[in-house]
Amino acid sequence: MPTEHASVRVVHKPWGVGDLQPWSSIDASPDAVGELWFERADKLRATMGGTPDGSDGRMHPNRLLAALQAKLPQDAIVVADGGDFLSFARVGLSSSAYLDPGPFGCIGVGVPFGIAASLAFPDRLVLVATGDGSFGFNAIELDTAVRHRAPAVFVVANNGAWQIEVHDQTSTYGRVAGTRLQFADHAGMARAFGMHAERVERADDLPGAIDRAFARRPALLDVVVTPEAVSADAKSGLAWVPDLQPLAAWDDAERAWRDG
Repeated sequence: MPTEHASVRVVHKPWGVGDLQPWSSIDASPDAVGELWFERADKLRATMGGTPDGSDGRMHPNRLLAALQAKLPQDAIVVADGGDFLSFARVGLSSSAYLDPGPFGCIGVGVPFGIAASLAFPDRLVLVATGDGSFGFNAIELDTAVRHRAPAVFVVANNGAWQIEVHDQTSTYGRVAGTRLQFADHAGMARAFGMHAERVERADDLPGAIDRAFARRPALLDVVVTPEAVSADAKSGLAWVPDLQPLAAWDDAERAWRDG
C-alpha cells in the first residue's frame, strides 16, 4: 500500500480489527531497526492484555492499550500524547498513520492534533490516546470538538499523576512535590460540553465502552489506570536533559565541536 507519512512513524502494513500482528512482520530492515527491538516489541504485544493490575486494584495501562488495539480499524489514525503513558502507547499502539509529541516532548498536542485529523479525514477513525497530565494542557478544546463536530475519540489514561516526575522524585529525593494530580472526572467535563463520555474503572468494561465511543463520536473515555506501572522512560530517566542540547547526540556533537 502507499506509504502515508506521519510525524513520527510510518507503518507499511496496518492490521485489521482484533489482529495483533507482530511488529516483526512490518517492512523494515533489521539493520535499521534492530532485531532485538522487534523481539521485545513482539513479546510485549503478546502479553499486554494479561498484564496484572496494580496493588491498588487499578488496571495497568497495557490492558487499556491492548483493548484499544484490538478494536482499531485498518485505516485508523492514532495520536498518542503524554509522558509516562506515551512510553507505553508508542509500543502498544500501531496504525497506518501515527503522531505523537516527537523527540522534544512537546506534550499537550493530543487533543488539537486529534481534532485537526478528524476534520481533515472525517471518514477515518481518529483515536487520541493521552495521559491525564498532557490531556490537561488542552482539555478545554473538547468544546471545540463538539462545536465543530470533529469526530475524534479521546481516551484519557487517568493515573492521577505526572508519573515520570513522581517516579523520578521518589527515587532521587525520596519525596514528591507538586506532581500528584486528582483522579479527576474527565468524563463529567466532556459530558458538560455535550460529548458522549464514560468513566471506565474495570478492564472487563473496556470492550463495550470502546465500541460505544467509536459509534458516538466525538466521544471520550476516562480510563482509570494504576500509577504503580513504571514505564521504560521512567526507568531510563526521561526527566534528565543534557546541559547544552536537548538530545544527547546533539549534546555530544556540540561538546566535540567546542573541544575542537
